[in-house]
Amino acid sequence: MINNTYPESVEESANYLRMALKNISKYKLPYNPISYLLWYEYATGRNEQLNQDIGTLIEKNEPITMAVIEGLFKNHIADRQVVMAERKAQKLQSILVEMTQHFSRSGSEIGAQGNVLETCAMELSQSPSLEQITGITERIVLETKNIVESCRTIKSQLDSNVSEINTLSKEIEDVKQAAKTDMLTCLLNRRGFNRAMSQLLNDRTTTREPLSVILLDIDHFKRVNDTFGHLVGDNVLKVLSKLLKDSIKGKDVAARFGGEEFILALPQTIIEGAYTVAEQIRSNLQRMKWTIKDSGKSIGQLSVSLGVALYRDGESVEAVIKRADDALYHAKNTGRNRTVTEFDLKL
Repeated sequence: MINNTYPESVEESANYLRMALKNISKYKLPYNPISYLLWYEYATGRNEQLNQDIGTLIEKNEPITMAVIEGLFKNHIADRQVVMAERKAQKLQSILVEMTQHFSRSGSEIGAQGNVLETCAMELSQSPSLEQITGITERIVLETKNIVESCRTIKSQLDSNVSEINTLSKEIEDVKQAAKTDMLTCLLNRRGFNRAMSQLLNDRTTTREPLSVILLDIDHFKRVNDTFGHLVGDNVLKVLSKLLKDSIKGKDVAARFGGEEFILALPQTIIEGAYTVAEQIRSNLQRMKWTIKDSGKSIGQLSVSLGVALYRDGESVEAVIKRADDALYHAKNTGRNRTVTEFDLKL
């Protein structure tokens, strides 16, 4: 699904990158993922409505501020998967209506043909002449052929409808998956994480098992983007995402929370266990050697700061994330490249 969304070659994507950065600079916008993705989409030209809306703004010489960019992003990129899902569902509904109408028409035709056969049976029971029997037999053969043909038509129509429904079902599932997936890292996005957390909290309503949350942020990530470019920064995010996937198991959840910030939800895990996972991630990342593939140039050592919190019965998801964020903030302010739990803040 992701490859189908962004099928460009390295050369094409590099060209779109240059165009995107040129527009970001032209309108004096921040170099953040929202600005970049919106202008990248604009550069490709495949999002017709987006290009029309931006074209109208340019034509009318209206200011293109970050607030405008965020509105365009929401309407044409963030909510696009939801709109696509709705369209697929509407198409599926129309197929079902068509099938129902077809069954109704076919049922009427077969019912009429059945009445003819019933009439023929009654006529045969009245001791007709040989000539009449011949005529009745011909009518029976004709109506039987008509019934067979009607059934064949129904089967053909059903096969076609079933095939189309199967295709639509897969497309709807793909759209649903894309709507909750971060396109760059293939982790869950914030929407996907919220849904996953809701399910985890629903599962623990009876078990009351512990659930820990880890919030982490790449230290000095802006330096990487500013020094080596956003493509290198994107590759760093991808590598870290793989490290996070490899660090979790079972029902654990990993998501990109925004920018260079990531979040993990660890069910059946006490805060000490979550701290151990966090430290493994931190130390594994620190041991990595980061070089640019084409030039072999080193980009230096990278590290993350992490905050850990334990979910409390009855609280909101936002509350536990806030405590993890407070711990992360403390880790940032006390030297970075370290893990802090919510309990450390009380010492």
